[in-house]
This record gives sequence, C-alpha cells and structure tokens, in this order.
Amino acid sequence: MKQPTHIGELIAGPYGQATEVILDLPIQKKDWEACVSCWLLYCPGQSMAWDRFLFSAIHLRPIEDVKPAVINLPNASHEVILVALNPDYMPDPNDTETWHMLLPINVMEQVELPDDQAARSLMRACVVAVVHGSLPAEPALAGAIEPWHTTLIKTSAHFRGEPHAP
Repeated sequence: MKQPTHIGELIAGPYGQATEVILDLPIQKKDWEACVSCWLLYCPGQSMAWDRFLFSAIHLRPIEDVKPAVINLPNASHEVILVALNPDYMPDPNDTETWHMLLPINVMEQVELPDDQAARSLMRACVVAVVHGSLPAEPALAGAIEPWHTTLIKTSAHFRGEPHAP
C-alpha cells in the first residue's frame, strides 16, 4: 500500500544529494507511525551496484497494535537505520512502493535522545555529513562502520546536553 508523502528539505553536496520525505497523515501502515525522520539519499559512486539509500529514524515508544520495539541499548529512545535500496525499482521519494531495501542493513544504531526534534536534528546533521563526504552511505564496503557509531553516540550526547566525548 502506497504511503502518501511530500518532499521537505533538499540538501546537496559533492558526494550526493538528499531528499527529506515527509509521510502524510493518515499513516497507511501502523508501524510506520514510529518514523520521525526519513530521507532518500542519492550517492553515486559509493557502490558499483546501487546509488540510492533510505535513511530513517524511528522512535521506540509503544504503538497500539504494533509489536513492541526491541531495545538493545539501555535508555534508547530512537533507532537510526541506513539501508541501500534496490535500483531495479527506481526508488522515488514520492512513491514508497518503490523503496525495496537490500540486506544487510548498512547502519542500525539505537540512541538516547531527549525528543523527536532532536532525532530530526541528528538525522539532518548526518545527511549533511554524507553528502559532503564525512560519512559514507555504503559504510560496509568502505570499511567505515565505526565512524557512524561514534558520530551517532557523540551527537546524541550533545543533544542530551552532555559534554562531547574525546
């Protein structure tokens, strides 16, 4: 079932471009209600086989009639997911039916944030880092999973008002 969307912010840099996708109400799939931020990334040259990625953040709060989130990190409030999209379906920000994820997932990290706005700000900061080449959209192929982990943990601490770790 296609989820109606509209386009938010567009961010471009030398390593790609990002399109913010805003899910319109009503949400068609109950579990999609957890999505607080969603971006489609176009990052040519990071993989020989695909160049589009879905980058999203979900809250981990209970949703009626949805299986509870599996929380792996004490006090986790949100989960950030970066996954390559199957190019055979020509991923389109205006058509959720074209978003076919490839496995394994590139990045999946739980973080502790004060609220959904902090999650959106974290996502935007990461998007800027990807399109400007500081974080890879295809970290597994680049051997760069650790920079994602460190970035998400340190930036989450910043949004909680804690000092930056070294």
